[in-house]
Amino acid sequence: MLLRLSVQNFAVLENIEVDFSKGMTVLTGESGAGKSKIIEAIGYLEGKRASQEDIRHGKSGAVIEGVFDFPSNEKLNQLLADSSIEEDELYIVRREIMTNSKSLIKINNKMITLNQLKNIMEHVLSIHSQSTHREVLDKSEQLDYLDRYIGLVKEDIFTTYTHDYQAYQSVKSRKEELEYKDRNRLTQLELLKHQYSELSTLELKEDEETELENELEFLSNYENINDALNQIKSLLVSEYPPQGMLYDINQSLETITRYDESYISYKDTLTDAYYLLTELNSQVSNDLSSLDYDSDRLNAIQSRLNQINQLKRKYTKTFEGLLEFQTQLKSDIDDLENISQSFDRLQKEEKMLYDKMEASAERLHQYRWDRKHFLESKLRHELSELEMPDVQFEINLKESQFNPLGYTDAEFLIAVNKGEPLKPLNKIASGGEVSRVSLAIKTIFSDFEHDSLIIFDEIDTGVSGQVAARMVEKMKLLSKQRQVLAISHLPQAAATADFLLHVEKSNVDDRTQSTASYLTEEEKVEEIARMISGSKITEAARLNAEELLRTGKE
Repeated sequence: MLLRLSVQNFAVLENIEVDFSKGMTVLTGESGAGKSKIIEAIGYLEGKRASQEDIRHGKSGAVIEGVFDFPSNEKLNQLLADSSIEEDELYIVRREIMTNSKSLIKINNKMITLNQLKNIMEHVLSIHSQSTHREVLDKSEQLDYLDRYIGLVKEDIFTTYTHDYQAYQSVKSRKEELEYKDRNRLTQLELLKHQYSELSTLELKEDEETELENELEFLSNYENINDALNQIKSLLVSEYPPQGMLYDINQSLETITRYDESYISYKDTLTDAYYLLTELNSQVSNDLSSLDYDSDRLNAIQSRLNQINQLKRKYTKTFEGLLEFQTQLKSDIDDLENISQSFDRLQKEEKMLYDKMEASAERLHQYRWDRKHFLESKLRHELSELEMPDVQFEINLKESQFNPLGYTDAEFLIAVNKGEPLKPLNKIASGGEVSRVSLAIKTIFSDFEHDSLIIFDEIDTGVSGQVAARMVEKMKLLSKQRQVLAISHLPQAAATADFLLHVEKSNVDDRTQSTASYLTEEEKVEEIARMISGSKITEAARLNAEELLRTGKE
């Protein structure tokens, strides 16, 4: 939910700050007053790409800041964690757009990228306008709507297909790679054998590099280690060694513990320390007698590590990567030397996996067929409530190319009036009909989405009368579950809204700037009357406005 929006030097919005609440807020005002700029500013917080054209003329930059109460969403929480943004009660999203083409993006003072912002904010808000309706008409999106509605991705049948598809693609790629290698087999085989020989000659062993580096560290610090051992030894065998002091203290404690048992624990600890120092003395003595500086071994280690590092640089791999590369080279050489057998084996495996994938895709296709009527009937119901009683709607499914979602191709077909044949949804000519279909789909999927703010930017353009009333009802219904902001020229929308935010522009110091303020109940009557009758407000329009407000509160 958006709690506060602050905008500075963004086109006509020189300096505005607006608080928002739950429910439905409708932005009103004359055309060109700046309503769309407010929505556009919020769009920047959603992840719109920055444009210097939006910076107010004469200013060095624009700042847009929104205070949000993010919805509870596991995926959103993970995205925030991935961006190193700590969990908080509120989140301040800030965009700074500068004339030098740079743009700073922050959430709670943590700098993030534009892609990170988009990924995060798609779980927080969504903006719907006449232009974004095209997403509903996009044929590539329609299968996704069906799958989301029937919950397909959560089903085992989808998991099985995904596994079968990936397995087939893997062996197919392997076979294609082998075909390529066969065309260049001799040259390729010679190269692979050279690389394998270069690696196998070194006889690399697992964890060898770490062990060599540890040994090199020890030998390189031989003098420091030897000096430290001698220092310890001299202290342990000095005229007054610590063992002797511990022994004397222990004897005194022996006397005390006869009369005060609280000292027994000290006595036991000192005894342990005495034996520990004695053991340390023995260990140091053994190490000093066996410690020997081996310059040949040091040189051998350095030479070995140099050879390893040369190969790491040559093949741009880690030490572990070299071991894996050597294993892969052996496999590739075997394949090329036995290419006909390998190709036959892969061909049989590919056929087997293709049949398995095809069977999984067929089950997936049938699963969609058996359940598509749920979405069809739901959408018909929603459209009938939007004054499309004779609408026919059908989801046409047909077999197409294999892809990560199966081989199903989905297309939404619709007939608005009786007697008309079903046609693809993207053939709808009326903007009002497109708006209603878009709103119906948004209403249906409101339970599937986690965003807490929905913005409607003049989606009711081109509708009126009972259709407009129904669309307003749907927006109001959505506002019971989520925060809704809407730009609307419909008196019904203004009357139904919980809040009316009036935007107007004026000239200050020969510059145009917009301001936004909430209307009182009396001001609401005047504004709705203006929306009904135009600039010349009549008494009949006022009475009509009052009636709409009363009806809107029921």
